[in-house]
Amino acid sequence: MTPRSPWDRMKTKNFYMILVLVAVSTITLWILSSPSPNFQTIVSKTQSGIIRASNIQIREKELTVDPVYLKRLGFTADVNAQNIEETGYSESSVISTESDFVPLLKDSYGLPVIASGVKPDLFPEAVVLMNSIKSLLPHYKTVLYDLGVSASEQLLLNKHCNVSWNCETRVFKFDKYPSHVKYLNIKSYRPLCIQEMLHRYGAVIWVDDGYYFTESNLTLSLTRAKEFGLQGWPLKDPTSSFTHPKMFKFFNMDQNSYFFQHAIEASHLMVFNTEKVSKDVMLPWVKCALMEECISPPGAQDSGCNYFRKPLFKYTGCHKYDMSALNVILGIAFKFDEEPYTNREKLFGNLLDDQLRAENKTRPEYEIRWAMSRQINV
Repeated sequence: MTPRSPWDRMKTKNFYMILVLVAVSTITLWILSSPSPNFQTIVSKTQSGIIRASNIQIREKELTVDPVYLKRLGFTADVNAQNIEETGYSESSVISTESDFVPLLKDSYGLPVIASGVKPDLFPEAVVLMNSIKSLLPHYKTVLYDLGVSASEQLLLNKHCNVSWNCETRVFKFDKYPSHVKYLNIKSYRPLCIQEMLHRYGAVIWVDDGYYFTESNLTLSLTRAKEFGLQGWPLKDPTSSFTHPKMFKFFNMDQNSYFFQHAIEASHLMVFNTEKVSKDVMLPWVKCALMEECISPPGAQDSGCNYFRKPLFKYTGCHKYDMSALNVILGIAFKFDEEPYTNREKLFGNLLDDQLRAENKTRPEYEIRWAMSRQINV
């Protein structure tokens, strides 16, 4: 085979150069003839992109839940039919906000119902509560939720709680709610149980296992509960100290707004189904309980608390789940005025405090604070 001459190679090289030149010229002419965006257009598009991204982030933090759950709990839908028709969504798929649902108010003409939840392996605590009700408040109806107790505990529960003293057991239907509700440590069940009782009876005194009544006269506290819709018992800690920072985003609030708001416990509450409490407290509390990302933000835990933090309003690293959500909501609903819903009347006892008192001990957080105060004084 005869090798190519230098002249032939030169002709081939020139041919490729001509092709490249034609291609570059064509592309240049096309770019120059096309309308190019000016600087203002580029800025405008960039800003709109940022706004869209921000809106996506905000929507991800909204309290959006399936309307079916809210209807089951006594909130009626007020969804605009025109919006459904325009978007093509069915009613069950419409993303809802607080304004989409209104509570069905039920007046309480008699005594509020006393309600509690019975957890597996904690039946003895429920017995203490039942005994205090039978002894001090025999005229009150009592409802005890079965939160998954064993078959043997269920038999004992039905034996102790019966119609002979106006006590009723009710199995909490975890399968009717999102899957995370079955995790008892995050206490999503608590606002749901309270709302079920409000929808059925109009008023409820919720008491956790481990607590019991110490007084028979509830008149003063119930009067305040009727007036303001809710009564809770305060802690020494601010809401910011036990609320995961990500939870505040679901309520469009800043953590520093809660540095000096004293929290109330969610373990024992008096709640009346007033319009304000139903719409401004129970509805957002229930919606947060139904959303795992809200009630239990990624990274949240309820152990390993840092009580040595300074100042004390800093986050301890311990999240209190439904109690944290309740106090964030109360700050919004009552404009950070704690007086209306805070109660200091001594009506309840606590089995843990009783045990520590018998052993001449205090809770760890109080021991640490006492030690810190001694260091400061020295």
